[in-house]
Amino acid sequence: MSHLHLLGLNHKTAPVEVRERFAVPAAHLGHALSYVKAVPGIKEAAIISTCNRVEIYAFGDAKAGAKLRDSMISYHPFGAARGLENHLHYSQDESAARHLFEVSSGLDSLVLGEAEILGQVKIALESAKNHGAAGAVLDELLRRSIACGKRARSETGISRGALSVGAAAVELAKQIFGSLKGHTVLILGAGKMSGRVAQCLVSSGAHRVLVANRTLERAQELAREFNDEGAGAEAVGWDEFPEKLAQADIVIASTRAPHYVVTREQIALASKKRRRSLLLIDIAVPRDIEPTCNEISDVFLFDIDDLQRVVEEGRKSRANEILRVENIISQEVSAWTKWLGASDVQPVMASLARRTAQIRDAETEIALAKLSHLSDKDRAQVEALARALAGKLMHAPLSHLRNGGAGDGDALRRAFGLDAAGGETEN
Repeated sequence: MSHLHLLGLNHKTAPVEVRERFAVPAAHLGHALSYVKAVPGIKEAAIISTCNRVEIYAFGDAKAGAKLRDSMISYHPFGAARGLENHLHYSQDESAARHLFEVSSGLDSLVLGEAEILGQVKIALESAKNHGAAGAVLDELLRRSIACGKRARSETGISRGALSVGAAAVELAKQIFGSLKGHTVLILGAGKMSGRVAQCLVSSGAHRVLVANRTLERAQELAREFNDEGAGAEAVGWDEFPEKLAQADIVIASTRAPHYVVTREQIALASKKRRRSLLLIDIAVPRDIEPTCNEISDVFLFDIDDLQRVVEEGRKSRANEILRVENIISQEVSAWTKWLGASDVQPVMASLARRTAQIRDAETEIALAKLSHLSDKDRAQVEALARALAGKLMHAPLSHLRNGGAGDGDALRRAFGLDAAGGETEN
């Protein structure tokens, strides 16, 4: 019998310095999926990789989970993180499905109820399908999880009034500067997340935005968006941003670089020129800003885990909405479990019905051969009796399988002489 396996780590099980070494860049996702699919016993695979989690969902035999764990620890991009096994979490079957539905519903996100994770789950599904890693089971699982996430947001208030990462950044900035009026924000990396954080800062009073990106056109595009909303913004070349550090009061870093793009040396030089507080907000995984920058006087560095602690305070007042979402998840997990059970036992049920009909017809034929004196009417009654007896005998086991007894499929295969594929064994 096949099982659903989940292996991964997230912002709850691993700090950012571990997550950044375990992250699977988009360019490597196809190779990672192929590697997972090659693990003995695994039939299907999908990977969700974000700044807060890397989770592998696999469908395969009972021993595939342990083999997957060993393979992932030795896989080069993953194995670079020493002690990785101490941060991994593993679950199976219904627990694994429930976790995925919690992820899609925003319950397991850093920002409670945030919607961006739905897009990331969709990307995981499309990537798995495009690379030939997802089959019918994971395709159905991921689609149902997306539907569950949409339902959670439409039927509850889980995504309303949530404290976002951007709002958390504003809270930290206010603690350092008091008011944000007249302050300058420097964005490194023109992605959606950094843009949202900067927008929160501008809405709270920051008056000037500098945007630096390796692709100048994208920096110019984001700068125009801020200018359209009344903020003074300008794009700067990537090579220019070290000089702009001295002009900035708040730096938001969110690139996809595999190494630090802001060094201690750069920040130390900028601090000498500016002689006032500097707030560094690093929301990238892997991190963009060298951690030792926090040791420089009047420099305050916060990474994604620091922002999580601020966001966590906002979760405490939303317990009722969490309970409502959990109820929806329970309903959807139950429906998924029944679907999986039905799909798993359909071959058994069909084969059992065929096997029963074969035995019934064979034994009826033998009996009627010995009762050749019976009239056609009596022969029809014997045949009807045989069908009724077979139907009543098979009603209970078939109903049991149909209503969730998938785990008994193997036992019924053995009891009725069926092979693993649902066909009849030779006598």
